[in-house]
Formats: sequence, structure tokens, C-alpha cells
Amino acid sequence: MTEAEALQEARRRWGEHGYVRGETGAVSGRFSVGFCDGVLFFVKGYGATWEEAFANADRNARKPA
Repeated sequence: MTEAEALQEARRRWGEHGYVRGETGAVSGRFSVGFCDGVLFFVKGYGATWEEAFANADRNARKPA
């Protein structure tokens, strides 16, 4: 999955504020997905690939509060 495809999937899941971020530097290889309110990025899932990040978001959504 490319970054553009990941962004499209994030917007499908969380609306127009869906957001993705690929980390660089010390945490390189970590991809985060979620939504941004204009200031803060709320991470719903993360992983070594975009697919893992969305799978992690799915698992997190099923956890009880």
C-alpha cells in the first residue's frame, strides 16, 4: 500500500480528517494511521507497514474502553 492509498483508506474510515504518517529517524519503519483535528494527530493504529497499522487500528477498535 502506498502513502496515497493509506490516506484514502484513512479518509474512508474516519472521514475528511483521516490522516496517516510514516515515521523517519529513530522510529523509521513505523506507520501511524488515525485522524487529525487540525492540530493534534490521534493515532488509531501503528505498525511496520500501512497494512499492519490498519490491522492494529481494527484490533484497538474492538477493545473495551
